[in-house]
Amino acid sequence: MWCKIGLSLGIKTAAAAAAASQLPAGLARAATKVPPGKKLFNDIELTYFQDSNWLHAPMWLSDLLRKEAGVGIKSRENYDGGDAISKILPQLLSRRPRFDWVQYPSLFFGSLAQTGQLEPLDDYLAQYEGSSEYLDWVMPAYREFYTKWDGKTYGLMLDGDIHILHYRDSYFKRADLQRKFSSRFQRELEVPKTWPDFVDAVQFFTEELKNEGVYGTSMVVNPPNFGWGFWMDIAASSGVNYFDENMNVTINQGNAAASLDMFKEIIKFGPPGAESMDIGTTIQRWQSGSDVMSVWWIDLAEFTVQQQGVERAEDQRGAIVPGWVNDDGSVTHRAISLWCRTASIPKNIPQDVKDAAFYFIYRMSHPDYSNEIVADEYCGSDPFGRSHYGDAAARLYLQANPQRGTDELWPTNAGIFKNFDTAKNHLDAGLANIEVGYPQFFWEGTPEYADALGRNISRAVSGELTSQQALDEAAEEWTQIVQKLGIDSQKAQYRNFINGARQLGYKI
Repeated sequence: MWCKIGLSLGIKTAAAAAAASQLPAGLARAATKVPPGKKLFNDIELTYFQDSNWLHAPMWLSDLLRKEAGVGIKSRENYDGGDAISKILPQLLSRRPRFDWVQYPSLFFGSLAQTGQLEPLDDYLAQYEGSSEYLDWVMPAYREFYTKWDGKTYGLMLDGDIHILHYRDSYFKRADLQRKFSSRFQRELEVPKTWPDFVDAVQFFTEELKNEGVYGTSMVVNPPNFGWGFWMDIAASSGVNYFDENMNVTINQGNAAASLDMFKEIIKFGPPGAESMDIGTTIQRWQSGSDVMSVWWIDLAEFTVQQQGVERAEDQRGAIVPGWVNDDGSVTHRAISLWCRTASIPKNIPQDVKDAAFYFIYRMSHPDYSNEIVADEYCGSDPFGRSHYGDAAARLYLQANPQRGTDELWPTNAGIFKNFDTAKNHLDAGLANIEVGYPQFFWEGTPEYADALGRNISRAVSGELTSQQALDEAAEEWTQIVQKLGIDSQKAQYRNFINGARQLGYKI
């Protein structure tokens, strides 16, 4: 989407704490509770960069944190998220960046961390009591990939994107459809748990409902730098990975081509224009009730609820993305954590500004504030921490955000959902997918990898290439990207992916 638990916070001895208080490094300062009851900073006003699809949380937090600790927001600069590298990198490399902290799609986390121009944050975290609990609170599917680089912390999570399976409950409960499906497939009409069952359901709904203007699903194909992620939901759950440990490309091996065949089969039963379906059109189709199911980011149900009548809005449900059946009868699911958002601090800014900037992004990420931020329609952040799920979290989606009133940037404040069961199901589905979350690639070369893979998948969907040919073409381009960027450098960077994946128990 485009709070409060009691982690006790306080400042303790650390070099950065000493710098903030103008004491020599190593001298102790009494622990200060947060909120501190006094200014920790001398009314420092921060400038930050953010991608334009994220919304306004730092702006309404500014007054709160200014009162809490003496740090607020002076100004912000928006940029298109796809231009993150071209907009952010020159500033990081400059003598004095225009921003004091920056928010960016986690897709580019490794590329930026690899420059050596992001400030390591571990010493800053060590200033605050409860920081280890905070780090444990961040869901591993995000923490292990989009905050750590070469064993150090360079970012804090602000947004936890994940794909889930959205569906319209009423169609699965229609008696006439249940009878027809049962007669045809010799099983009950249920929300599909496997990709073969998903294809059956898509075909069935399309054939039964297209005369009503309703289709089984729409899958994102374009733009290519996103379309690959929807194939990856299918491919990763069948064991496909990006590279092996030695940086040999594996996106064209194992079940990769069969997964792309499955992707194409789903698209075949989609609406007119399915072969080139873009993100905006899938949103419009869901808002209008034209699709029964949609594999999409979790926030589809959130930001479309305002554009739908109550009946259609409450008909939205969520579930785990389909997977593949194993030999023992279990099902392996993998949901891609595509995009997400991380916040970091540049190295080349004054120390007192670094201290203030860290405090701001830490408090914004911390559940004290983010519990309510992620439930706010004018934020743009999806859940990324443990307390962002569950009954208490669901209730926050039904009520006004106490952090803010209303103004021209956030003109309403009445919650997102109207029904607790809808909000709870929404979060339950998100949690189920986070627990099987599979990372996007996020190291140097990411834009090129995304373009090559997505573009060739589009060629397969259009019929220009077979699935195997398309993935072989993508693999050859990936090999050339590795060679251009340097095999040793790429292997070292890819180690961050391997280490995180193994922390989650994934085989690489």
